[in-house]
Amino acid sequence: MKASEFIGMKVLDKEANEVGKVAEIAVVFKKCLVDNIFISIGSALNKKYLVIVEEDIAEVGDYLQLKIDKEGIDEKVKVDKIEEFLNKGTRFKDFIGRTVLTINGMEVGKITDMVIDPKGCLIHNIIVTTGGTLSKKHLMISDEDINAMGDYMILKLDPEQVEDRVMD
Repeated sequence: MKASEFIGMKVLDKEANEVGKVAEIAVVFKKCLVDNIFISIGSALNKKYLVIVEEDIAEVGDYLQLKIDKEGIDEKVKVDKIEEFLNKGTRFKDFIGRTVLTINGMEVGKITDMVIDPKGCLIHNIIVTTGGTLSKKHLMISDEDINAMGDYMILKLDPEQVEDRVMD
């Protein structure tokens, strides 16, 4: 599932009551993990974020179903701002649009999405879009392809290896 499809998904508790919506995920690229999932709860004037982890997830389909009931949700950590509880992770939205370079500094494209397994809290691939408006192509990269991650993502791949893996 793409992370962009997961964010915004409705969340149900163990007893099939709507809890809120997935607002954001915190990711740790070096370990290829989804660190935390943030569920927006409450009204627009009193919005809080419920912080859940892999052990709290029962199923992921058209809805995110939790293993916890209302009482369990009341006991979970809630924060006013996502930044208060990022731990080792970085917000998914902070990676979107980041420039990706080859090992020798050639620009490949920009990060546009991720393929994740929310239930296993894993990142399977990062989707990089390359090319112009009329000739967009995609490159799927894994954690094994990443050399460094900072303001830019630098791959362990050279331009020829990137070209061999680009898909329409």
